[in-house]
Amino acid sequence: MFNGLVITIILILRFPVLSTAQQDTAGASYRINKTYFFSYWHDTKKVVAAPFHWQARQWSVFAGVAGIAAATYFYEMEIYDFAQKNRTETTETAGKYAIEPFGSGLYSIPLLAVIYFSGIKNNHHKNVALTGLKAYLISGGASLVAKHLFHRYRPGENDPPDPFLWDGPYPFRTNHTAFPSGHTTTAFAVASVFANGYRNKTWVGITAYSVATLVGISRIHDGKHWPSDVIAGAALGTFIGTALCKINLKNDNHFSLSPKFTHGINTISLEITFH
Repeated sequence: MFNGLVITIILILRFPVLSTAQQDTAGASYRINKTYFFSYWHDTKKVVAAPFHWQARQWSVFAGVAGIAAATYFYEMEIYDFAQKNRTETTETAGKYAIEPFGSGLYSIPLLAVIYFSGIKNNHHKNVALTGLKAYLISGGASLVAKHLFHRYRPGENDPPDPFLWDGPYPFRTNHTAFPSGHTTTAFAVASVFANGYRNKTWVGITAYSVATLVGISRIHDGKHWPSDVIAGAALGTFIGTALCKINLKNDNHFSLSPKFTHGINTISLEITFH
């Protein structure tokens, strides 16, 4: 009989670097290199094609969001006026210095950089950071395309403001770009990456989506967007961020169990490896 036999279960959470052959060619690299930059093209194509593969559940969610946006559209002025009447020096300062930079990238990109460099020994952190950067850039590009397709007038581009003015894709111009809100789009795209990348830390998702929501509210508060611009931006950003997570973080969401016997000591270990 073994004297003093100790049976333990050791949960080792590790995210190994995948070789080039193991990585999905459309997925993210764990570092900024040629593979990572090429992945932008592959991932953009997958995001654009995603709605063509939606099931009933996804279409029902889309219909619900579209319904909320449509209902909001008819109360734009009431919501906008309420926001303007409640503007104070304190809310303007908070919006300008604490909230808006998360949508413009002034805070979010440095935050992603910190996560990337803190993940030198943890590839999952690096992957989340690179996916977040990709979500920011792709969602920003998508919102820019949409802005020039719709050419909606911003609240400050008419006196009095009129939420029902749209020019459509013609003529080509650089102004009248209210729909959707670009700040809100990128904020929700990055928030979705944080929420999906750190599912085991509920507070991360709650915090990320709360900040993104405040970004959207600040755009109405500052008179830059109509409420439906913000709703559309939130939906677009969430869709893109979530889709990119399914492409780039999928290798981090699988695990395998395998027994591990350590020689020299009376210990039986069970190793859980995420890959």
